[in-house]
Amino acid sequence: MLIEIAFIVLFTTMTAYAIRHYKFTWSRLYSRQKRAYQELAGHYLPSVSIIVPMHNEEMVAPHILQRLVEMDYPKENGMYEVIALNDCSEDRTGEIIDEFAEKYPFIKAVHRTETGGHGKPEAMNVALKFVHNEIIITFDADYLPSKDCVKRLVAPFYDPEVGAVMGRVVPANSPDSLTTRLLDLERAAGYQVDQQARYNLDLIILYGGTVGGFRRDVLKRIGGWDETKLAEDTDLSFKVFLAGWKVVYVNPAEAYEEAVPTWKQRSRQLRRWAIGHIQCLFDHLIPIIKSPFLTFWQKVDGILLLGVFLIPFLMFSGWILGLISYLFIPPAWSSFFIAIPATIAYINLGNFAMLNEVAASAYIDGRKRAIWLLPSMLLLVVHSVWVCTVAFFEAILLHRKQREFKRNWDKTDRAGNGFLHYNNLRNNNNRNNHKNNWYKTQHNGNGIKYLNGGEKREKRK
Repeated sequence: MLIEIAFIVLFTTMTAYAIRHYKFTWSRLYSRQKRAYQELAGHYLPSVSIIVPMHNEEMVAPHILQRLVEMDYPKENGMYEVIALNDCSEDRTGEIIDEFAEKYPFIKAVHRTETGGHGKPEAMNVALKFVHNEIIITFDADYLPSKDCVKRLVAPFYDPEVGAVMGRVVPANSPDSLTTRLLDLERAAGYQVDQQARYNLDLIILYGGTVGGFRRDVLKRIGGWDETKLAEDTDLSFKVFLAGWKVVYVNPAEAYEEAVPTWKQRSRQLRRWAIGHIQCLFDHLIPIIKSPFLTFWQKVDGILLLGVFLIPFLMFSGWILGLISYLFIPPAWSSFFIAIPATIAYINLGNFAMLNEVAASAYIDGRKRAIWLLPSMLLLVVHSVWVCTVAFFEAILLHRKQREFKRNWDKTDRAGNGFLHYNNLRNNNNRNNHKNNWYKTQHNGNGIKYLNGGEKREKRK
């Protein structure tokens, strides 16, 4: 009887997530796309402060700072400032920041040498004290924002009800390994389809910790970054919604990242995300249900979004239940010879709706060759099941102990390869050499492709 109940719960949960994925795919492919106030980009130009926290980032620090210097945004009269925070770095990060600050007056160098080193959220809160402008935009040190990224991100703040925005993250080092190629597809599905569809449907948009921003007064009102959270970005996203503000996803605001090239690095990254996300589940589940500001469907989407890192654990549970059913205790309804193998296979393998989103994003981006990698995405699924199942139990233990802790910098080491690939891409495009153009482009509402700061390319036939 218990096995039958478990099968029903698992099947119902997986079906709910499958419907959600298919709904998002349909919305992204066939529905009217919200343009995120992009008709105002370049016209509405509020004062902006950009925060870049750094800890041992000498391999990438010059690249992000140079991109921010080249940003297409007015820099006179204090309209544009960059807060580059060196948080107890043991390499040349501080020297690099100082070199840029001496050369460009809108770059402010902030150094922490004794009291720092406790992680990104604490560093962000310290940087927040040095901010003077109305809008705050954040970038991680390994990101390369397009030249028009900031003016696209700030455009939605013209609406006084918008409290936060999020742009699109795109891996720049996809050719490095199979892992980076698969993560490239995962990111494309997550942003090109998932985030845009949630914005189309007026659901919950997640701020991803970088390539996004807030109104300064909203950020201060909700208490800034929570230093006890491993997923402080997810925590902030829900706090903004629960406070009654809108969050807007800006698909054309692209920034290019260096995706992790090895499975070991991916495991560390995924573990941190999973534990942090489950922390947010414990904290925000009841407030979401009770919220007077969220619609019914926003509450449903919020609950599913908070539970997304439980799915790998549920899939692992399905494997165990499937094995028991095969070998020992088939459910009473196993006489339905089609129902039982179909149900067990569905729970064991998970639904393939996620792959539908990947395929849709590859189609939208015009990446025909990427479709051949779809079967390899199952490697990510199996890997996620193992890592997130372990992280699920770690998160429960952390919650049961109810301990307050100071985070340390649990960051991924960067090699700077993203910058090299990014430059090669730009050089190839400048020579009109499309044979080696492995990279994706995206479409705006007019069907025109944009790459690197809004440079127009040939309209797709």
